[in-house]
Amino acid sequence: MTSAPGEPGLQPPKVTLPARDLPVRSHADVVVAGGGPAGFCAAVAAARSGAHAVLVERAPFLGGTATGAMVASFMGFYWRDLRVGGGIGYEVTRRLIEAGGATGFGPYVLAEAGENPAKVRTFPFDPEILKIVLDELCGEAGVEVLLHTQAVEPMLRDGALTGVILQGIDGAEAVPAHVVVDATANATLVRRAGCATQNSPDQRRERQPMTMMARLSAVDVQRFRSLPRQEKRALARRGVESGELALQLLSMVGSPAGEDGFVMVTRVSGLDGSDSRDLTRAEVEGRRQVRAAVGFLRREVPGFERAYLSALAPWIGVRETWRIAGDYVLTEQDVMSGRQFPDAIAQGGGPLDVHDGNGAGLILKEPPAPFSVPYRCLLPRELDGTLVAGRCASATQTAMGAMRHMGTAMATGHAAGTAAALAVEHGASPRDLPAEELAGLLIDQGAIVRSPLLDGRKSTSGGIDDCQQ
Repeated sequence: MTSAPGEPGLQPPKVTLPARDLPVRSHADVVVAGGGPAGFCAAVAAARSGAHAVLVERAPFLGGTATGAMVASFMGFYWRDLRVGGGIGYEVTRRLIEAGGATGFGPYVLAEAGENPAKVRTFPFDPEILKIVLDELCGEAGVEVLLHTQAVEPMLRDGALTGVILQGIDGAEAVPAHVVVDATANATLVRRAGCATQNSPDQRRERQPMTMMARLSAVDVQRFRSLPRQEKRALARRGVESGELALQLLSMVGSPAGEDGFVMVTRVSGLDGSDSRDLTRAEVEGRRQVRAAVGFLRREVPGFERAYLSALAPWIGVRETWRIAGDYVLTEQDVMSGRQFPDAIAQGGGPLDVHDGNGAGLILKEPPAPFSVPYRCLLPRELDGTLVAGRCASATQTAMGAMRHMGTAMATGHAAGTAAALAVEHGASPRDLPAEELAGLLIDQGAIVRSPLLDGRKSTSGGIDDCQQ
């Protein structure tokens, strides 16, 4: 029996390309690959710390999941009512409010129509305003931003990354750098440099499902929010039974404008979000599911009678692809015990959020306290000159379910960018940096590195019925 093209076990035919010289148009202290929540924070942090930072993004705008996948609500900044996210990520929320793209943090019930909802604090925002805010943020910091450009290969020498090969519209070029930050979400550069991964290639189609987000206009947001939870559950079950909803959720985040809703009602399983062919199938299937769901919402769900589809996310949201094997692998036990590490660079608040890749299930667990992310999770094992940030960091699948929230991802990016600039200043590898010096810098920059509970602060948590979607 033979494997299909792209399946493990089959060696596809190869074509040898002639060697060629690439132009070097710029040098950098720090190159950041990927302009999502982790990447833009890394680039801004590096630039503010005095490094010449180049930020590379394949899309025509920054923001990644927040803008391109249209996941228009930040999570991970709070554990219960206690803020655990600060630094550049929190600054972004303040700028969004000033720009009229958000009103602030508020209570939200995650998976209210599901079997195990979780009360959280979220920050709804307008993705279009966020694009502009990030342009301004990077411009003020002096980041050299390259949009419409993809980081395709690492430059390697003696087991260390020394730069990145970029592919732009007008051709390829090389950018040498002292430190490379891989914030591609897929660990593209460090994997190609030989870094081992925490998850197996044989299980790449058993990962968490993908979601296509949609923006609906003319929604009576308050009417929908006022529906009792049990009615929402009954409606969600009816949608799944009719085949018009792909999962038993009626998740919607209202826009700051008041009459738009960002809905998460799709689930695309069994495909690899780091494989272009699988991702093509996922995009098409996601749009098909949105069309079916909109019909159901308009017909069955109070508040959506006049709603219409005003925008589809530019690309499907991917929860999980590759996670590196780093100097430390964060575990579910670490998260669910609220473990605090001596080399902590960020705090997370959860919840632990894992979607079943083969069914309709969803695991939601609240950690008993904030948990910390150690610096070692950002260091690819046996590879120098580089750091990772965001959802490709070193963690198990379940631990990443709590760590991948955008507030926490931004915190890892801020830490990676500051560490990269510090490595440039010291002429050292990121692995050799003193953890205490890095933590001190992050704290000076407004990041929350140590658990606020250790400062004697208290927290409270109300019931599910105290807040609504």
